[in-house]
Amino acid sequence: MAKFRIQYSAGFGHFTQNHKGFGPTIYIEEVVEFDNGKDYFDYLDFYNAHSKPDDTYFHISFLEERPLSEKEIKIRTEYRKIRDKNCKKAKEEFIKNNELDIEHLPKHGD
Repeated sequence: MAKFRIQYSAGFGHFTQNHKGFGPTIYIEEVVEFDNGKDYFDYLDFYNAHSKPDDTYFHISFLEERPLSEKEIKIRTEYRKIRDKNCKKAKEEFIKNNELDIEHLPKHGD
């Protein structure tokens, strides 16, 4: 079993690739030692342990100086698909839940 040094960034509305400028920003960036009980770094285990349902942004940086194994690369690809789907869903949920009821807004000149 191994421990891994990981830096991750996560939050709601951070202005980077996962949501194309969606804001406002509530953001965390942290370096952690992660032990998932495996001899390889499992991106999905890390994501599931550190992400929140309302994250519109999540990024994992592997801080070790070694190439990723084939297994790690495969898991990273799967993690990215799930992360992007979840971040998109969080953004859509926020927009849906915070749309203004335009019928009750004052009209121009009122």
